[in-house]
Amino acid sequence: MPANEEIVREVYAAAEASKLDLDKFVSLFVDDGYFLDMASGMRWTGADVRQPLEGLEKPFPDFHRELLNVHCAADGVVVVELRLQGTHRGDFPIPGGGVLPASGKTFDVPCCDVFVVENGKVKAFHCYNMRSAWIEQLTASDH
Repeated sequence: MPANEEIVREVYAAAEASKLDLDKFVSLFVDDGYFLDMASGMRWTGADVRQPLEGLEKPFPDFHRELLNVHCAADGVVVVELRLQGTHRGDFPIPGGGVLPASGKTFDVPCCDVFVVENGKVKAFHCYNMRSAWIEQLTASDH
């Protein structure tokens, strides 16, 4: 397994809800590394890269990322195709200032993450999640 792939897999392991380790997650980024959520445009830099994970901890205590494919380029770029999965157990803030109250519904949303790894640490993490599909699954009426 290429070294950059190992680093990215460590990032996912630290972010896994069942063994969430925010300090480890932050330590895998360079000091000015960042996490950019492409769906919302929100960006966190440095130690703040932990914030999106903290924001998911209560609404989705079983949050899981199923890695489907990992593609590594020679220039330090790692692209991961994955699925975001979990159960809606707490209030979930949504764009525009609203909140989705806990529904108990599960979600399974396609996602693609793009990492830039430099000298053994993450310089950039761009998350292309399908927020609209996620919200739709959490708000769909049961028939």
